[in-house]
Amino acid sequence: MADPENVRLLFGPYKAPNLRRGDRAVCLLRGCTVVVTGWTGARIPWPRCQAVTSHGAGGQGLLIEAELARAVRHEAACAVGYWWGACPTAVRRWRKALGVTRTSNPGSARLIRAAAEQGGQAARAREWTEEERERCRRLNAELGLARNLVLGYHGPRWTPQDIALLGVLPDEEVARRTGRTVGAVQQKRHELGIPNPDRNRNRWTAEEVALLGALPDEEVARRVGRSLLAVIQKRIKVGIANPFDGRKRQGAP
Repeated sequence: MADPENVRLLFGPYKAPNLRRGDRAVCLLRGCTVVVTGWTGARIPWPRCQAVTSHGAGGQGLLIEAELARAVRHEAACAVGYWWGACPTAVRRWRKALGVTRTSNPGSARLIRAAAEQGGQAARAREWTEEERERCRRLNAELGLARNLVLGYHGPRWTPQDIALLGVLPDEEVARRTGRTVGAVQQKRHELGIPNPDRNRNRWTAEEVALLGALPDEEVARRVGRSLLAVIQKRIKVGIANPFDGRKRQGAP
């Protein structure tokens, strides 16, 4: 009994061509005109054909037209054989003629992934005896397989020069200079306990707050390196009035 999951059609349904015995068509496998000789009794009934002239590919077989060619290109080999009643040798011949490989066929690729996952689960669940472990250790030592094992972090190493940039430049700039992602830079900065430079840059110091109201907003913005709007918003937030605003109004015409 075939496994229903293995022979499941991924891109169906497939519609057989509307042909009768004696009709002519073009077979993609034989590359010539063929005549329909009958129909199969497979799960998906399909016309059988034979080359009209003896110069074509001899013998009878399934008519490989656009619809069956689509199935051969997309479905697993076991699924094609199950539904169309073809032997494995015939399916291999069809796939080779149409340029289908195991990796280019979605159905075959799905079964390969499923088999790999099943094998991995079985290997993880298997209990190894001490004799088997010792045999593997001796084999690894003889072949020198340990030289291929790379432990720990596999990405680019953080140099002292790279670390010196953390907290000094924005994370985006550090990422651009070191060739890393912004997430990697943020993670490294958090590991070392370095604060975010952008957050510190936006924080008002006591000396900067002392300038609010003592100097015109334009002068404060120039000294602290902020926009005029940021200075006005900060002054209003801390409840400091603008004494220079009244002087301008008194001198205005």
